[in-house]
Amino acid sequence: MSGFLIFFSKDRKVEMWIFFYGLTAGAFIEIIGTKISGYQNFENPDILGIPYWLLVAWGYGFVLMKRIGLILKNNSPW
Repeated sequence: MSGFLIFFSKDRKVEMWIFFYGLTAGAFIEIIGTKISGYQNFENPDILGIPYWLLVAWGYGFVLMKRIGLILKNNSPW
């Protein structure tokens, strides 16, 4: 769903890069949280102790922050 929303947006090339950056940053942060510090634990982890949906949520969260920033700055999401 998030890939669909990003792919059909006006600024899709930039948003895809932001999505993958958020995915990577989220994976790094969650790996630190689960494997290194141990402050969280997931019941059915998929990859390195992290569910897939959480990584996608991180990526789309970064895109959402970009869109909210543009709305606040320009009063328009594009």
